[in-house]
Amino acid sequence: MPPLPVAPLRVVQITDLHLKTAPGACLWGVDVDAGLDAVLGRIEERHPDTDFILVTGDLVGDEPAAYARLRQRLGVLGKPVYCLPGNHDFPAAMSRTLRDGPVRCERHVVTDHWQFVLLDSSFPDTPVGHLAYGELALLDTLLASSPDWHTMICLHHNPVPSQTSWLDTMMVGNHAALFGVLDRYPQVRAVVWGHLHAEFSGWRNRVQLLGTPATCVQFKPRAPEPLADDVPPGYRWFELYPDGALRTGVERVG
Repeated sequence: MPPLPVAPLRVVQITDLHLKTAPGACLWGVDVDAGLDAVLGRIEERHPDTDFILVTGDLVGDEPAAYARLRQRLGVLGKPVYCLPGNHDFPAAMSRTLRDGPVRCERHVVTDHWQFVLLDSSFPDTPVGHLAYGELALLDTLLASSPDWHTMICLHHNPVPSQTSWLDTMMVGNHAALFGVLDRYPQVRAVVWGHLHAEFSGWRNRVQLLGTPATCVQFKPRAPEPLADDVPPGYRWFELYPDGALRTGVERVG
């Protein structure tokens, strides 16, 4: 008799919501509420068995009062939602508003076979990504103490060039320090991020590198200057297996 299939851990990533305090606000002419509604509706329709949701930064669009509205919007999913900040967020206000309940800031999520390390790549008064010493130390400590857990690293800014030159001026400036840590730990399976408002896929050694579309406006990849793309909003789904295997895909709402 063949072995029974092993059920994977199912995770969904959304990113770059840019939610405002007023419903119907737009970013680059795109209604951020409409995009988020479409994405959340598709997740509920196609991924009802999702174990939890990752939100990788730019939860709000420069309005700290919008976190209360965001908590309500994501709370209706009935799933744990783990958040980290991006360059348009306000980490202190975000931590205060999302400190408990199903929608909350989180640094470390552990399951039976996988762990998720949520890093803060935002830096005050600049859109450029940076991982402070404390972030790298936390990462190193968690990886050193958990060699048997397959690991996904989550952050907001892209840590590798995206070939979109204007966005790459804001990538993680000390990315070499990040990979100096990651390269020492074979249990790292993937690094995932947002920020690009576009899909990205690549590899570094045996580590998958994945960027995810925004729930609002999309940026045209490889454009030398900021240009909106005409593709719809989206999200990324993951199936994560006990042996470290990973399946993933991007779903756009159309």
